[in-house]
Amino acid sequence: MYSGIWLPLVTPFRDGEVDVSALEALTRRYVESGIAGIVALGTTGEAALLDHRERSVVMQAITEVVAGRIPVIAGVGGLDTAAFVDEIHRLEVWDLAGYLVSAPAYLCPDQAGLLWHFRQIAQATERDIVLYDVPHRTGVGLAEATVAELARVPTIRAIKACARERFAAFGKLPIALLCGNDDAFLDCLRAGATGGILASAHVCADLLDEVRCLFITGKEADASQLFVRLEPVLKLLFAAPNPSAIKAMMSLDGTLSAQTRMPIMPASEVLVRRLEAARRELEELRAVSIS
Repeated sequence: MYSGIWLPLVTPFRDGEVDVSALEALTRRYVESGIAGIVALGTTGEAALLDHRERSVVMQAITEVVAGRIPVIAGVGGLDTAAFVDEIHRLEVWDLAGYLVSAPAYLCPDQAGLLWHFRQIAQATERDIVLYDVPHRTGVGLAEATVAELARVPTIRAIKACARERFAAFGKLPIALLCGNDDAFLDCLRAGATGGILASAHVCADLLDEVRCLFITGKEADASQLFVRLEPVLKLLFAAPNPSAIKAMMSLDGTLSAQTRMPIMPASEVLVRRLEAARRELEELRAVSIS
């Protein structure tokens, strides 16, 4: 199941509130586009800035629209392992395939502490766990030996990896490797990734999946050529704190409001102009790809 392009869905806002109708429309659009799966309440969804009521609203909207057609996993993060477990218990009421779980943020436990943390999470649910190695946010990375040990837990099925230097090590382990660093997607595929959980999939999932398909069918040179042209757009989408640039690009065609929740600032006018040009570049890439 953990392959292809997964989407960490944004949370649309209007007048400071969750825009439920826009969220439902987005979910429907991406399900029908053929996306492999959806991550709800991820970093790209500004989940840390949502209260419990809003998180429930988001989960209800997404799972109702998906209706079991594709897998949905929910992001779980924070500082205290007990709070992770409590959040999983709250999320168990929805039709989820599993959870994307990070290390505790800020605390920087050692590897033994990380083993304990993820084992507590795994014991709290019978659903799948996708490990999330994102040291630039949590302050601590998962070591190869730690992931190898956790891979022995039957419900720990995959890892979303954001640290390029550990792709190769994770790719050798008996666990699905998903890329979490958009502009390193091709490198992660070379290390053995089966897909990615990529925020840029909001605007170019088709091209990212073409890179993947070209690579896995042995056309690495073609995959590289396409990715080289795609890479500047991917970098631009993270030129401001995520997801402000992604929301700004999506707002260009009226898909949703560009509103973010403070302290995540909306994209600047200068960045929006660059995103307009990037949008045209994506259309040119699609034209080349189709031809």
